[in-house]
Amino acid sequence: MSELPESVRPAVLTYPQAAEYLGISQGRLRNLKWMRQGPRSVTYGKRDIRFRISDLDEWLDLKAGVTSSPEPARKRPKRPRRGVAPLGVFFALILIALLMWVLGL
Repeated sequence: MSELPESVRPAVLTYPQAAEYLGISQGRLRNLKWMRQGPRSVTYGKRDIRFRISDLDEWLDLKAGVTSSPEPARKRPKRPRRGVAPLGVFFALILIALLMWVLGL
Protein backbone atom coordinates (compact mmCIF):
# COMPACT_ATOMS: atom_id res chain seq x y z
CA MET A 1 0.00 0.00 0.00
CA SER A 2 1.33 3.41 -0.83
CA GLU A 3 2.50 5.46 2.10
CA LEU A 4 0.13 8.30 2.93
CA PRO A 5 0.82 11.28 5.15
CA GLU A 6 -0.47 10.86 8.69
CA SER A 7 -3.14 13.53 8.14
CA VAL A 8 -4.62 11.66 5.13
CA ARG A 9 -4.03 8.08 6.28
CA PRO A 10 -7.35 6.32 7.08
CA ALA A 11 -7.95 4.92 10.56
CA VAL A 12 -9.57 1.71 9.28
CA LEU A 13 -9.06 -0.42 6.17
CA THR A 14 -11.43 -2.60 4.14
CA TYR A 15 -10.75 -6.28 3.44
CA PRO A 16 -8.83 -5.64 0.19
CA GLN A 17 -6.82 -2.81 1.74
CA ALA A 18 -6.06 -4.81 4.90
CA ALA A 19 -5.01 -7.86 2.89
CA GLU A 20 -2.68 -5.71 0.80
CA TYR A 21 -1.31 -4.06 3.95
CA LEU A 22 -0.59 -7.49 5.49
CA GLY A 23 0.78 -8.92 2.25
CA ILE A 24 -1.72 -11.80 2.06
CA SER A 25 -4.69 -12.55 -0.18
CA GLN A 26 -8.22 -11.46 0.65
CA GLY A 27 -9.33 -15.08 0.88
CA ARG A 28 -6.58 -15.87 3.38
CA LEU A 29 -7.59 -12.89 5.51
CA ARG A 30 -11.23 -14.01 5.45
CA ASN A 31 -10.23 -17.56 6.42
CA LEU A 32 -8.05 -16.31 9.28
CA LYS A 33 -10.91 -14.16 10.55
CA TRP A 34 -13.36 -17.08 10.27
CA MET A 35 -10.96 -19.34 12.22
CA ARG A 36 -10.56 -16.54 14.80
CA GLN A 37 -6.81 -16.44 14.24
CA GLY A 38 -6.68 -13.18 12.31
CA PRO A 39 -6.48 -9.58 13.43
CA ARG A 40 -9.31 -7.95 15.35
CA SER A 41 -11.91 -6.15 13.27
CA VAL A 42 -14.51 -3.43 13.64
CA THR A 43 -18.03 -4.03 12.35
CA TYR A 44 -20.31 -1.36 10.95
CA GLY A 45 -23.63 -3.18 10.58
CA LYS A 46 -23.88 -6.82 9.55
CA ARG A 47 -21.55 -6.98 6.58
CA ASP A 48 -19.30 -3.93 6.61
CA ILE A 49 -16.15 -5.12 8.36
CA ARG A 50 -13.05 -2.95 8.71
CA PHE A 51 -9.64 -3.39 10.29
CA ARG A 52 -7.80 -0.79 12.40
CA ILE A 53 -4.24 -0.23 11.30
CA SER A 54 -3.09 -0.48 14.91
CA ASP A 55 -4.76 -3.93 15.20
CA LEU A 56 -3.10 -5.05 11.96
CA ASP A 57 0.31 -3.92 13.25
CA GLU A 58 -0.29 -5.65 16.59
CA TRP A 59 -1.25 -8.89 14.79
CA LEU A 60 1.86 -8.71 12.61
CA ASP A 61 4.05 -8.18 15.69
CA LEU A 62 2.37 -11.15 17.37
CA LYS A 63 3.03 -13.36 14.33
CA ALA A 64 6.62 -12.17 14.09
CA GLY A 65 7.24 -12.95 17.75
CA VAL A 66 7.89 -9.34 18.76
CA THR A 67 5.18 -9.40 21.44
CA SER A 68 4.33 -12.25 23.75
CA SER A 69 1.49 -14.46 22.60
CA PRO A 70 -1.60 -14.78 24.75
CA GLU A 71 -1.77 -17.76 27.07
CA PRO A 72 -3.45 -20.73 25.37
CA ALA A 73 -6.89 -21.70 26.56
CA ARG A 74 -6.96 -24.38 29.22
CA LYS A 75 -8.54 -27.63 28.24
CA ARG A 76 -11.19 -29.04 30.48
CA PRO A 77 -10.39 -32.39 32.11
CA LYS A 78 -11.26 -35.51 30.19
CA ARG A 79 -14.27 -37.46 31.32
CA PRO A 80 -13.68 -40.96 32.69
CA ARG A 81 -13.98 -43.90 30.36
CA ARG A 82 -17.03 -46.08 30.54
CA GLY A 83 -16.66 -49.70 31.58
CA VAL A 84 -13.38 -49.22 33.38
CA ALA A 85 -13.87 -49.62 37.12
CA PRO A 86 -11.69 -47.48 39.34
CA LEU A 87 -8.98 -49.37 41.23
CA GLY A 88 -10.67 -48.72 44.58
CA VAL A 89 -13.75 -50.71 43.54
CA PHE A 90 -11.58 -53.52 42.21
CA PHE A 91 -9.60 -53.82 45.45
CA ALA A 92 -12.79 -53.64 47.54
CA LEU A 93 -14.22 -56.62 45.67
CA ILE A 94 -11.02 -58.61 46.15
CA LEU A 95 -11.03 -57.75 49.88
CA ILE A 96 -14.66 -58.91 50.25
CA ALA A 97 -13.90 -62.17 48.40
CA LEU A 98 -10.83 -62.75 50.61
CA LEU A 99 -12.83 -62.15 53.81
CA MET A 100 -15.56 -64.52 52.66
CA TRP A 101 -12.93 -67.19 51.89
CA VAL A 102 -11.22 -66.73 55.30
CA LEU A 103 -14.52 -66.85 57.17
CA GLY A 104 -15.69 -69.82 55.14
CA LEU A 105 -18.84 -68.24 53.77
